[in-house]
Amino acid sequence: MYDQLEAKLHDLFWASEGPSAELKLIEGFLKEYSGTALELGCGSGRLLAPLLQHGFLIEGLDNSKDMLQLCRENTQAFEPVLHQASIEKFSTGSLYNAITVPAFTLQLIDPDQILAALTNIEQHLHPGGGLYLTIFIPWAEITGELQENEWFLDQEITMADHKIARCHTRFHIKRIAQVLEREHRYEILDSKKNKVLEGSRSTQKLTWLWLREMNLLLNQAGFSTERVIGDFTANTTCNDNSQVITLIASKRAE
Repeated sequence: MYDQLEAKLHDLFWASEGPSAELKLIEGFLKEYSGTALELGCGSGRLLAPLLQHGFLIEGLDNSKDMLQLCRENTQAFEPVLHQASIEKFSTGSLYNAITVPAFTLQLIDPDQILAALTNIEQHLHPGGGLYLTIFIPWAEITGELQENEWFLDQEITMADHKIARCHTRFHIKRIAQVLEREHRYEILDSKKNKVLEGSRSTQKLTWLWLREMNLLLNQAGFSTERVIGDFTANTTCNDNSQVITLIASKRAE
């Protein structure tokens, strides 16, 4: 999914937003479902690295070769087990006490494969094992706050070498199908000459799921939903205005 430039800038843009609001929730989840864990969509190790540093036994999986190379570099002190595979069809040969699917990763796969992915996750968990996942509701696009089919500046940071990194985005929305199609234009510019030095484009299709749909899919895959959290705040119940929905579920006993 990610080429080298996009993978590099993806990491920098996340870092510019400060400490991850999701990390604390994941740590609490992993303490509750202690033992060996697996992060699906680990990317460059943005979440995996601090989890390893804090002593959690967790492996990583991603379908991007470039992202996994960054992950190896960012986590080399811990020598984690990393897998290159898709969420829908991965097979690590192991069972886990906990599996995390953070950062809306589940929504990036084909909507027809979401149930298959959840079923595959269930088959990689010990009985009673836990699943952590987040989903994102693109309210700004749904409500028309952002203009469809027009480029807008999504991210911009000044890098350590004083170059400018930017991401411009435009989107097309299919409200009935609940699909958001995004096109990203990544650039590194010479800040003095305002000249593009590197560039990359990518497309991304995101399927959003309402809470009732997500609960139904989890139930069909063999899970029981234990908790639902709104906008990464542990004591906040999810409601119709929540932009980020975190679900914690457990594998049902056979």
